Parts: sequence; C-alpha cells; structure tokens
Amino acid sequence: MNRFVLVPMCMMAMTYCHVEAFGQYNQPGQPSASCQTCDQGMGYHSGHCQCAQGHCGHGQQPSAFWTSYYRNARWPTPFRAQDVNAVTSYFDVQRENGWRLHNTVGHVLFDPATGQLTDAGKNHIVSILNDNPVDRRAIFVLQGENAKQTAQRVESTQLAVSQMLPVGDLPPIYVTDRDAPGSSGAYQTAVMRAMVSSMPKPRLPEVQLSGAGSSP
Repeated sequence: MNRFVLVPMCMMAMTYCHVEAFGQYNQPGQPSASCQTCDQGMGYHSGHCQCAQGHCGHGQQPSAFWTSYYRNARWPTPFRAQDVNAVTSYFDVQRENGWRLHNTVGHVLFDPATGQLTDAGKNHIVSILNDNPVDRRAIFVLQGENAKQTAQRVESTQLAVSQMLPVGDLPPIYVTDRDAPGSSGAYQTAVMRAMVSSMPKPRLPEVQLSGAGSSP
C-alpha cells in the first residue's frame, strides 16, 4: 500500500522540481503565456520571464533539457538511419560496379590490329543502348596498351554510337582500366560447335531380346 502512495508523491515532487528548474512565473498562480512556454521547455527568454537555472541540481536551459530528454527517450530511433545507410551503401557500390562491368566494351570486342569494334562489340553496344534503362546507358571502353590504341577504341565506339543514335543526346563514354569477365566470340563459337557435334542423337537405343524362341 505504501508504494501506491509513494509513487504519486514522487511524481508531484518531480513536477515541482521541473517548475522550479525551468520556469519562473511573473505572478504566483497566474503564469503568463510566455512563462508557460518557458515552463514547457521551449527555452523562451524575455524581460517578463526568465527561466531559472541551478535549481534541483539541473543547471540546464529548457531547450537543452528537452533535447537530451527526447534524445534518450527515443533511442535508438534517431541513429537507425545511420546504421541503415552504413549497410545499404555497400549494396549501392556493388550495384554501380555491376552496371559498370556490364557496360564495359572489353579487349575481346576490339580488333587488336586496328582497334576497331568487332561485330560482337557492335552488338554489345546495341544491347546497352536498347535494353538498359535510360540512366544506365553509359559506355565504358577498356583502355589499350598505349594512348594511341585507347584513342582508336574510343573513336570507334563514338562512331558506332553516333550511327545507332543519329538524333538526340548521345550517352557518355568513359575509359576504364577494368575489363569485364568473358571470352572472345571465336572461342565461344568453337565451344558451341564442339558441344553440338558431340551431342548424342535424341533416340533411345534398340532393345535386344535374348532367347525369344525358347520355351519355359
């Protein structure tokens, strides 16, 4: 029973302490609007209402008090966004790197002698310009062994893009030093032909019956 009496008394004491620490009224029993604002912890200061400090062991302005109060009462909500961003930013980087590799015109898509795009390279650019989202159509050209070869690759790519998109804005073209994983079209053609030539016929083997004419 004593604890049910003690709790309301403690609440009354805390309320009185809050009034003493964070608000002084102009007239006892008749607080003004500004003093009510001051007492509510808004940090209001004027010539008619000066919030007290140093009472009840607080020594804080009302604004600082309520800032700390709500900061602690709502923990960890204010900090969850930072944790979420720390996790999701990793996936954002991986997504950007994936699109970059997908849009890279690699070494095997250029003629090593002339630096011009091969047929497979032109088809890859067509796929980038037609299948990708509008904001994912930037083209990355793998740099060559020297500046001359790199310039030839970039020029060939720009010419192919301008022929495919004669009207409108052209997508940006960047030089990259990271090649996309893959192999040449000649190698893939050889693998496909070898697989087709070694594929067994789609027929079941003939069943050989032994002792068909013998009696039981």
